[in-house]
Amino acid sequence: MSLLGRYFSERDLKFVASINAELMGDIIQTQVWIYKMAASEMKTNIYGESSPESGKTFYPGVECTCLIDKADIDTTFDEFGSDRNQTVVFKFREDNLKLINIYPENGDIISFNSQYFECDNIVQQQFLGGQSEKSLSIICSTHYSRLSKLSMVERQK
Repeated sequence: MSLLGRYFSERDLKFVASINAELMGDIIQTQVWIYKMAASEMKTNIYGESSPESGKTFYPGVECTCLIDKADIDTTFDEFGSDRNQTVVFKFREDNLKLINIYPENGDIISFNSQYFECDNIVQQQFLGGQSEKSLSIICSTHYSRLSKLSMVERQK
Protein backbone atom coordinates (compact mmCIF):
# COMPACT_ATOMS: atom_id res chain seq x y z
CA MET A 1 0.00 0.00 0.00
CA SER A 2 1.42 3.42 -0.94
CA LEU A 3 1.66 6.44 1.32
CA LEU A 4 -1.16 8.09 -0.62
CA GLY A 5 -3.76 5.76 0.79
CA ARG A 6 -5.86 2.90 -0.27
CA TYR A 7 -8.74 4.74 -1.90
CA PHE A 8 -7.28 8.04 -3.10
CA SER A 9 -4.38 8.15 -5.52
CA GLU A 10 -2.11 11.11 -6.24
CA ARG A 11 -4.20 11.71 -9.35
CA ASP A 12 -7.41 11.84 -7.28
CA LEU A 13 -5.82 14.30 -4.87
CA LYS A 14 -4.72 16.58 -7.73
CA PHE A 15 -8.21 16.39 -9.28
CA VAL A 16 -9.94 17.41 -6.03
CA ALA A 17 -7.41 20.22 -5.51
CA SER A 18 -7.91 21.56 -9.05
CA ILE A 19 -11.72 21.51 -8.74
CA ASN A 20 -11.51 23.32 -5.37
CA ALA A 21 -9.08 25.90 -6.77
CA GLU A 22 -11.33 26.63 -9.74
CA LEU A 23 -14.43 26.82 -7.57
CA MET A 24 -12.84 29.19 -5.03
CA GLY A 25 -10.88 31.36 -7.47
CA ASP A 26 -13.16 31.61 -10.50
CA ILE A 27 -16.72 31.04 -9.28
CA ILE A 28 -17.10 32.03 -5.61
CA GLN A 29 -14.36 34.70 -5.56
CA THR A 30 -14.87 35.81 -1.95
CA GLN A 31 -11.83 37.95 -1.17
CA VAL A 32 -10.59 38.58 2.36
CA TRP A 33 -7.43 40.09 3.84
CA ILE A 34 -5.41 38.31 6.53
CA TYR A 35 -3.36 40.49 8.88
CA LYS A 36 -0.71 38.61 10.87
CA MET A 37 0.00 39.88 14.37
CA ALA A 38 3.52 41.32 14.72
CA ALA A 39 4.20 40.24 18.29
CA SER A 40 7.88 41.20 18.18
CA GLU A 41 6.99 44.82 17.30
CA MET A 42 4.39 45.38 20.04
CA LYS A 43 5.01 47.36 23.18
CA THR A 44 3.94 45.23 26.14
CA ASN A 45 3.48 45.70 29.87
CA ILE A 46 5.05 43.53 32.57
CA TYR A 47 2.37 40.86 32.01
CA GLY A 48 3.14 40.56 28.26
CA GLU A 49 -0.08 42.32 27.25
CA SER A 50 -0.11 44.98 24.55
CA SER A 51 -0.26 48.50 25.89
CA PRO A 52 -3.60 50.33 25.58
CA GLU A 53 -1.92 53.36 23.96
CA SER A 54 -0.31 51.56 21.03
CA GLY A 55 -2.59 48.51 20.79
CA LYS A 56 -1.67 45.44 18.78
CA THR A 57 0.61 45.71 15.77
CA PHE A 58 -0.01 43.84 12.51
CA TYR A 59 1.93 43.14 9.34
CA PRO A 60 0.43 44.37 6.04
CA GLY A 61 -2.55 42.31 4.88
CA VAL A 62 -2.42 39.45 2.41
CA GLU A 63 -5.37 38.91 0.07
CA CYS A 64 -6.82 35.43 -0.48
CA THR A 65 -10.08 33.64 -1.25
CA CYS A 66 -12.23 31.62 1.13
CA LEU A 67 -15.71 30.37 1.97
CA ILE A 68 -17.56 32.22 4.73
CA ASP A 69 -20.22 31.06 7.20
CA LYS A 70 -21.71 34.05 9.03
CA ALA A 71 -23.91 33.88 12.11
CA ASP A 72 -26.56 36.52 12.63
CA ILE A 73 -25.49 39.74 14.30
CA ASP A 74 -26.47 39.82 17.96
CA THR A 75 -26.86 43.24 19.56
CA THR A 76 -27.12 43.63 23.31
CA PHE A 77 -28.06 46.81 25.16
CA ASP A 78 -26.93 47.79 28.64
CA GLU A 79 -26.29 50.99 30.64
CA PHE A 80 -23.19 51.71 28.51
CA GLY A 81 -25.03 51.48 25.18
CA SER A 82 -25.25 48.81 22.53
CA ASP A 83 -22.73 46.07 21.87
CA ARG A 84 -22.55 44.11 18.64
CA ASN A 85 -21.48 40.45 18.52
CA GLN A 86 -21.05 38.19 15.51
CA THR A 87 -19.18 34.97 14.92
CA VAL A 88 -17.89 34.16 11.45
CA VAL A 89 -16.14 31.03 10.16
CA PHE A 90 -13.62 31.46 7.33
CA LYS A 91 -12.70 28.32 5.36
CA PHE A 92 -9.45 28.53 3.39
CA ARG A 93 -7.91 26.08 0.90
CA GLU A 94 -4.68 24.88 2.49
CA ASP A 95 -2.93 24.74 -0.90
CA ASN A 96 -3.79 28.41 -1.51
CA LEU A 97 -2.41 29.47 1.89
CA LYS A 98 0.81 27.55 1.19
CA LEU A 99 1.08 29.27 -2.19
CA ILE A 100 0.87 32.76 -0.68
CA ASN A 101 2.96 31.66 2.32
CA ILE A 102 0.62 32.53 5.18
CA TYR A 103 -0.89 30.48 7.99
CA PRO A 104 -3.60 32.03 10.21
CA GLU A 105 -3.07 31.85 13.98
CA ASN A 106 -5.04 32.87 17.05
CA GLY A 107 -5.02 36.66 17.39
CA ASP A 108 -4.65 37.35 13.65
CA ILE A 109 -7.22 39.61 11.99
CA ILE A 110 -9.31 38.78 8.92
CA SER A 111 -10.93 41.68 7.10
CA PHE A 112 -14.11 41.13 5.09
CA ASN A 113 -16.72 43.63 3.93
CA SER A 114 -15.01 46.53 5.77
CA GLN A 115 -15.30 44.61 9.04
CA TYR A 116 -12.52 43.05 11.13
CA PHE A 117 -12.67 39.64 12.77
CA GLU A 118 -10.15 38.24 15.26
CA CYS A 119 -9.19 34.55 14.99
CA ASP A 120 -10.19 32.51 18.04
CA ASN A 121 -9.64 28.96 16.87
CA ILE A 122 -7.86 27.37 13.90
CA VAL A 123 -8.83 23.86 12.76
CA GLN A 124 -6.94 21.79 10.22
CA GLN A 125 -8.82 18.51 10.29
CA GLN A 126 -10.57 18.18 6.94
CA PHE A 127 -8.66 15.27 5.42
CA LEU A 128 -9.34 13.50 2.14
CA GLY A 129 -10.04 9.86 2.98
CA GLY A 130 -9.33 10.58 6.65
CA GLN A 131 -5.57 10.71 6.00
CA SER A 132 -3.65 13.57 7.61
CA GLU A 133 -1.16 13.97 4.76
CA LYS A 134 -4.11 14.87 2.50
CA SER A 135 -5.28 17.97 4.31
CA LEU A 136 -7.66 20.12 2.27
CA SER A 137 -8.57 23.16 4.34
CA ILE A 138 -7.87 25.41 7.27
CA ILE A 139 -10.93 26.65 9.14
CA CYS A 140 -10.76 29.83 11.26
CA SER A 141 -13.44 30.58 13.86
CA THR A 142 -13.55 34.32 14.53
CA HIS A 143 -15.48 37.02 16.35
CA TYR A 144 -16.25 40.60 15.38
CA SER A 145 -13.57 42.96 16.65
CA ARG A 146 -14.12 46.63 17.41
CA LEU A 147 -11.97 49.15 15.57
CA SER A 148 -11.12 50.74 18.91
CA LYS A 149 -9.19 47.58 19.84
CA LEU A 150 -7.14 47.64 16.63
CA SER A 151 -4.45 50.06 15.53
CA MET A 152 -5.02 49.24 11.86
CA VAL A 153 -7.46 51.98 10.91
CA GLU A 154 -7.06 55.71 11.55
CA ARG A 155 -9.91 56.80 13.81
CA GLN A 156 -11.76 60.05 13.31
CA LYS A 157 -11.05 62.75 15.87
